Amino acid sequence: MNDKQTLTEIINKLSQVFFEIPFNRMLDLRLGEIKDDYITLHFNMKNELIGNYVYGILHGGVTSSVLDMAGGVAVMVAAIKKRKNTNMDELSEILSKASTINLHINYIRPGKGEHFIAKAFVVHSGNKISFTRMELFNQDSVLIATGTGNYLIG
Repeated sequence: MNDKQTLTEIINKLSQVFFEIPFNRMLDLRLGEIKDDYITLHFNMKNELIGNYVYGILHGGVTSSVLDMAGGVAVMVAAIKKRKNTNMDELSEILSKASTINLHINYIRPGKGEHFIAKAFVVHSGNKISFTRMELFNQDSVLIATGTGNYLIG
């Protein structure tokens, strides 16, 4: 098995585990793209996610949570790529300890939309701490929010 196949298999396994988290299932969060410099997550608007019922606007807590999750997934993918010669048990141990250290969200405009895309970029992937930049768009590519996050890995 070559490195690319192994990397793909590991990322697919991570995706399966990550998206079985009850909160992520409730959001119906789905992994979109995994590129060299970013990842995307997708979800659709539904009544349970509305914060302003009069205008049907996405709840700010959902916005924050999704950006945090996008940053976390991006960091985990970077950690897997960085440790491509590490066996699955060791990787699982490293990734199971991942956590958010700091999160900053900038709400740009109301979360109006039917479908949302979160995009996360790893700014720096260290041995213990990684830094990300995230963005949330609606289906019309309107920027809803941005964020930065610091994550502990390992």
